[in-house]
Order: sequence, then C-alpha cells, then structure tokens
Amino acid sequence: MNLPLLESPKAKSGVAMASAMALHFAGYELARGSNMALFTSASLGFGSSSGSYYPLAMACASPLSMVLLLAYTRQLDRKGPRRALRSTTLLCISALTISGIAMATMQRNELWGNIKVLSLPISQVVVWASFVFQNSYAHLLYAQQWSFLGSIFTPTEAGKYYSYVAGLSSVSSMIAGTSVSKLVEWIGLEGLLGLAAASLTLTLLLADWAYSTAEKHGFDPSREIQKKKMNKADSTLQHSKQSQSQSRSTDASTEEKPNKTLLHQIREGVSLFRRVPTLGALFFETLCFQSLSTILSTCFVMELESVPNDNERASWTGNLYATSNGLSTIFQFFLLPVLTQRMEPKHLWRLMPLLPLICGVVRMLPSLFPSALVSSPSSALYLVAISLLTAKTMDYSLRNVLAELVYVPLDFESRYVGKEIIAVFANRFGKSGMALVLSGLNFIRGGSGGGGLSGLALAVSLGWWGSALSLSSLIPSKQEAERLVAERDRKED
Repeated sequence: MNLPLLESPKAKSGVAMASAMALHFAGYELARGSNMALFTSASLGFGSSSGSYYPLAMACASPLSMVLLLAYTRQLDRKGPRRALRSTTLLCISALTISGIAMATMQRNELWGNIKVLSLPISQVVVWASFVFQNSYAHLLYAQQWSFLGSIFTPTEAGKYYSYVAGLSSVSSMIAGTSVSKLVEWIGLEGLLGLAAASLTLTLLLADWAYSTAEKHGFDPSREIQKKKMNKADSTLQHSKQSQSQSRSTDASTEEKPNKTLLHQIREGVSLFRRVPTLGALFFETLCFQSLSTILSTCFVMELESVPNDNERASWTGNLYATSNGLSTIFQFFLLPVLTQRMEPKHLWRLMPLLPLICGVVRMLPSLFPSALVSSPSSALYLVAISLLTAKTMDYSLRNVLAELVYVPLDFESRYVGKEIIAVFANRFGKSGMALVLSGLNFIRGGSGGGGLSGLALAVSLGWWGSALSLSSLIPSKQEAERLVAERDRKED
C-alpha cells in the first residue's frame, strides 16, 4: 500500500477497522490464555478432570453463540450494522470485566470460591461461564468487522490488501500471546481478563470511527439494503411514511422497525441459504474444519494436564498460539499476497487442507508403530501441539482470508447476515457438535483418556478436504467476481 492511497477516506476507514480487528484479537489471546489456565487450574477450575469437562464446555458454547447471533440479527435489523457492532462489543467488554472482577475476588478470598452452586464450587461455575463466553464472542465481533471491509473494497482491492489486514491481526495476536507468560506474573490471570476488556474498548472506538467516516463520505456499507427497503416501501402506499424516515440516516432507518419473531428469523436464514448456495457450501466447510479443530484442542487440553503449574499452562497456551500467529504473519505478509495475485481462490481452497491432512497421517504413526517417541507425557504434548499448530496456522494465515474473499461479490444479506450465521453458529456448532461426540466417547470409556482420537482426527481431515473441494466449485473467478461487484454498485447508485 502506498501513502497516497492511505490519504483517501475509504483507506483511512479500512485501516481503522483493520486496527480495531487487530486489537480485538490481541484481547482475545489474553482472554484465551487466562481462561485456559483457569479452566485447568486445581484451585479454581477443574484440575485433573479438565479433560473430561472440556468437551462439555465446548458443547455449551453453541447455545450461547445462537443466543448472541439472534441478538445480533435483531440489532442489525432494527439499528443497522454500526449500532449492532457497537452493542455487541459493549456486551463483550462487560462480560470480560465482570469475569475479571469475580476471579480476583475468589482468588483473594477462598471462602467465596468454595460456596456451593448446583453441588459445584462457585469458582468452577464462574470459570465455566467465563470459558464458555470466551469461546463464543470472538467470531461474533470479527465477522462484523470483516463484513465492513468486504463492503467497502472491490474483489481486486480485497485480493491485494486482505492478507495485510489478516497479517496485522496475526502480529497483534502474536505479541499478546508471547506476553501472556510475563503479564500473568505482574497482573495475574484475572488481570489478563481486565486487559482484554481494555483492548476491546479501543476496538469499539476505532470501529465506530470507521463507520462514521464511511457514512460521512458516502460509502456506507448499508446503502444497498437501505435502497431495497426504500424501494419496497415506495411500492406500497401504506409504508410510504416509513420509507421517508428510512432515507434520513443509516441507523435511524431501521430503528422503529418491530422485532421479528424467532421463527421468522429462522425462515429468513433458510431462505437466504437456499438463494445463495455458496453460503451452504461454506457452512459445511466450516463445520468440518471446526470439528477437526475441536478434536485437536481436546487432545491438547488432555496432554496439558501433565503440566502442574497454572502459570506454566497459561504460558504453554500463549506460546502455542503466539507461534501460530508468528508463522501466520510470515505467510500473510510475504507469501499470501503473491498467491492471491497469481492463483485463483478456488485453487487455493483445494490445496489448503493438504498440510493438516499430512499431519493427521503422521499422528497416526505412533498408534500403528509404537515407539519411544511418545513414551513420556512431554513428548505426547509436543506431538499434539504440532498438529494443533499446523491446523491453526492454516486457519489464521490462509483459510480466514480465502473465506472473506468468498463474501466480497455477494449481496448485503449474505455479507452481514449469512456471514454472521456461518461465523457464529457454524463455527460454534462444529465445535459443540464434535464436543458432544467426544463427551459421549469419554463417557463410554469411563473417562479413561483420549484413545482413538488420532484416527477420528484423520477421518475429519478427509471430510474437510472434501468440503473444500465442493466449495471451490462454486467460487467465481477473479474476473467474474469483479463484474458482480460492479453490477451491485451500479444498482446502489
């Protein structure tokens, strides 16, 4: 990006939203490191039983994600995208702040933590709630941030700059992840949650400024949907007054619209996915990948039990994701810009799952050919960590960018509603569905470890590759995507 481009209002708005996203992910890394350490803590969390409780906690994230998704769609429908993002960010700031205060209180007064709630110490209930929320809110926010960027950039611009946007988030996540081990010594695990809330506060301010700039200079992302609403209102005499009020401002245009019922929202979502087959294919691909991610994360948590110290476990988690973000940063800044310029996105989709698939085969080798390689808990932990590292690196560096490129030529409903359904519900349902399967397997085995998960991971890796191949067949070429966006912009004008 050259400096003249950064002087335009659109570029400034894009940089502000990209910075907001980077701060969001930095805060998320701090919250993740804290919650993972608290969840596996022997004093406040579930200790040696965390491997059994982890899949169940992940399963609970799906219903909460659905509630957050429904709240978001109502906010989007009534208030517009700017206020929807503002409201959901404020909700996340409040939840992180409350969690941090609760943790600090229980750590300083053990009597509070030992109070029983539903036969469990209240400390475990609070840790559980904080962990479930942390695994629910990330996609809710960053999908909205990407939706804004996808609405103001053309496919060509997105191909040029998306890797740098993702790279900026990887850098911030890497810095936050590597800082966990140091920060936890100074401010404790509860302090990490407070710092995550502070980071989200800056995210809120930058994102709101980006929307303000877009509205001021005439590239507001909601122009498309507002034009449709006004045309529909103009065609019906009884809605003429509503049409006049809608033309005044972006957010005020939907402010007095009555709430839609849950059934109505579900029907609209189903209709949208039937109308845009690409969304359905991306939904299924997301389910497959998140199922694989859940299996690998569960294996990692089980092996992490071999590390006795809470702070060391937080450092392990922070370093793992920092390494993943560091590798992703290198890929995003130096390799991905070249690949997206020289290759069609559909070809990258077909190649992307191959490396995690190879890692799945390698993880099966110790089961087929027992050796001293995994004879110690530390060796097993490193082997699982490498597999999880590979999957996360491909997700952060390539998959997220390719998914965002898919949305750029789609309409407003697909970019804001369809994307949020996939980002929140499909992501969480993939994790929660697989978590329920793992919980069932754990129950059948009587809680005796994670035997057989390597084979399951390999099978799901194959399923992910198949879903990526199916999705790639629906993705338009760069030239066709550019044409679709040009047609959409002409309709808005």
